[in-house]
Amino acid sequence: MEIELSRDMKGKLSRVSSILGVKDKDLVNRAILFYIDTISKQVELKKEIFAWDKLSDEALAKFDRLI
Repeated sequence: MEIELSRDMKGKLSRVSSILGVKDKDLVNRAILFYIDTISKQVELKKEIFAWDKLSDEALAKFDRLI
């Protein structure tokens, strides 16, 4: 897959990859993997919060029926 970067982004990528001593492509791959991992963790957290919220709603409904 080819990704088209703006001239500004290409310049930043070139500077950072030079400073870190890695190839541009490797830096982009690392950045994408980091971003995907971060997003995945956020999605999992939202799923967990939703599950806890649903469980809490069910518990409150049972409690209301007992009263």
